[in-house]
Amino acid sequence: MGRSSQVKAQENRAKIVETACRLFRESGVENVSVAQVMAANAMTVGGFYKHFDSKDALVAEAFALAFDQSQQAWEQVYQRADAAAESRCAALVRQYLRNRATSNRCPLVAFAAPVVTGEVNEACAEAYVSGTEKLFETFVSEMTGADGSPPDAEDEDKARVLFAAMVGARLLAQAVGDAPWVKQMEAAVNKAASRPHRG
Repeated sequence: MGRSSQVKAQENRAKIVETACRLFRESGVENVSVAQVMAANAMTVGGFYKHFDSKDALVAEAFALAFDQSQQAWEQVYQRADAAAESRCAALVRQYLRNRATSNRCPLVAFAAPVVTGEVNEACAEAYVSGTEKLFETFVSEMTGADGSPPDAEDEDKARVLFAAMVGARLLAQAVGDAPWVKQMEAAVNKAASRPHRG
C-alpha cells in the first residue's frame, strides 16, 4: 500500500470512528448497526472489516473518542470560566446540566447501559471505565478552596457528591424531560456547585 493509500485508509478509519461515536451517543450502541455507520460515510460493510475486526472493536474506539471529546469540551468550559473570573466547578455543572443535544450526549450517561448489561465486551467496558475516571479526576481537581488552593479531603468528598448529583440529574433529565421536580433538582445541584468551598 502506497503512502497516499495509507493516509486515505487512516482518514477513512477516523471518519468511521467519528460517525460511530456520534450515532452511538445519539441512538445507543444497540440501536446502531455497522451497516448504518458505513452508509453514513458512503462506504460498504465489506470495507468495514478492512479497518476493524468486529463491531466491539469499533465501539471501544468510539467510546474512547467520546470521552476525549468530553474532556476537551470541559476544558473549553474551564477556559471560559477563567476569562469570566467564575468558578470552574460552577460553570461546568451549569453547562453540563444545560446541554440537551442528543448528538453530544454525555458518554457517562449514553454508554452506561451497554456496559452494565454486558452488551459490549471487556475492551469497551475498560474504555468506559478509563474515560469515566479521567473525567471524574478532572472534576475533583477543579474543586478548589475559596483562595484557589488545591482540594483537600473535604473538598474531594464534596466533589464526589456533586459529580454524582450532576450526572444523576442529567440522566433523569434525559429520561424524564423537563418535569418541574427535575428542574428543581437541577437548580439544587447548580446551587451546590456555586457555593464557595473552604475559606
